[in-house]
Amino acid sequence: MICKKAKVLFIYLTPYKKTGTPIGVGSLCSVLKDDGHDIKIFDTAFYDLKKDGYADKIRAERKMSKKVVNEEYFFVEKNNIFKDLSDMVKKFKPDIICFSLIESFFFICIQIADYIKKELGDIKIIVGGVLPTISPEIVINEKSIDIICVGEGEIPLRNLCNSMMDDKETKNIKGLWVKKDGKVIRNKPNDLVDLNTLSYPCFDYFDEKLFYKAMQGRLYKMMNIATDRGCPFQCSFCAAPTLKKIFDKNSCGKYYRKYSIERVIEQIHYQIEKHNPEFIYFSSETFLGISDKDFNIFVKEYNKIKLPFWFQTRFETVTKERIEKLKDVGMMWLTIGLEHGNEEYRRDILKRRYTNKLVLDKTKILADIGIGASINNIMGFPFENRELIFDTINLNKRLWEINNNLECNIFLFTPYRGCELRDICVKENLINENNIINTTLIDSETILNFSESFKKELKGLLKTFNLYVKLPEEYYPDILIAEKDNEEGIFMFNKLANIL
Repeated sequence: MICKKAKVLFIYLTPYKKTGTPIGVGSLCSVLKDDGHDIKIFDTAFYDLKKDGYADKIRAERKMSKKVVNEEYFFVEKNNIFKDLSDMVKKFKPDIICFSLIESFFFICIQIADYIKKELGDIKIIVGGVLPTISPEIVINEKSIDIICVGEGEIPLRNLCNSMMDDKETKNIKGLWVKKDGKVIRNKPNDLVDLNTLSYPCFDYFDEKLFYKAMQGRLYKMMNIATDRGCPFQCSFCAAPTLKKIFDKNSCGKYYRKYSIERVIEQIHYQIEKHNPEFIYFSSETFLGISDKDFNIFVKEYNKIKLPFWFQTRFETVTKERIEKLKDVGMMWLTIGLEHGNEEYRRDILKRRYTNKLVLDKTKILADIGIGASINNIMGFPFENRELIFDTINLNKRLWEINNNLECNIFLFTPYRGCELRDICVKENLINENNIINTTLIDSETILNFSESFKKELKGLLKTFNLYVKLPEEYYPDILIAEKDNEEGIFMFNKLANIL
């Protein structure tokens, strides 16, 4: 415990009505709380900053999920983000303001940071997260940003706050790039932490409404529980392989790490006692990528808890024995990434190496046991065409015929920095190298430099994807009309959507 407390304000940038307790920010809060610092959080969840809609509503309109029936009770839109932020800053008087930043929120982050510097005083601003780790020069070059964190933030942020309060020098803290006397001090990333030494993520400071998340048409008070950090796979549309390279280059330690299963169970009990959730979401890229020993311990211990839960995994990890045991102790749902229906394209371009036969076999297991799943798909990749997209549609159609309790999600590919496919897009002149992504997963138009005709085709197929998946082929001529972005197309889409 330190003698002098820092006042730390986190600005949590999240899309409109995209709720859920963020484990990363929660973990930062926990280490600062351990050292006795004062913390507040300002979130953007109920400000429609981008005017791009509400993800759960748009997903329901595209027949990707059920309409949420109880959102009005929980979600109330806020109107004036700058006044509300100003009121909080003036009352709290923070010593430092922290942003956790992904690329699609870069411009909003800078807009808010500029406002703080201009209107609220010269408060230290630090930005961490994926974007400053992958593209640090872009972020540190912004006039309103004083410090960035490159890599994981728990230890660097703790050291920064403690040093500031003890009037010690802050320019040489590992993991931080610091502006000093007109120069930028570029320190190496800090070593990656042993997850089992960290305190549990602290969600005490978050708006209670952020705990409520949609599941099968209803909002439930949901708790996020981390089981690991990082990812062992090499998908070309994801930044994880680049993050691993950065940490390897700087000898920071192993990027993909797991909590011990004992630590996971302890955290579940801790968060349930503290927050009394109705539902658990296990935050992991591949939840079932655990050993048989750890799996059996989990099942035995979770049988004492039996709150409904869901998680994300990969098709390769699904087995009849495991799904049956998980269902018995409360598993309600899972999410699995298919991404593309063409085996060759999926293997060679997306770096996901499994067969369509495996996908079909694993879906049959879920159907036999009576478990539903969200199947994630992406379209609008480089080198893709209508025929390849229909490979994805047709495979989803076969999956849905096997298991009618599936939700088939479809999103447009977004070439975020750090992804191998972004480099391909730059090489193929599909995107300018200097572009900063300002879109979200639910956007309806691609940002890649495809032909105008293919852009329109993508927009139409995004809208009608689930019509093609779930309606018989005799409806295909009508669905083709529904792809159109005109009065006739809208009328036909609504007519066909009412059938589902």
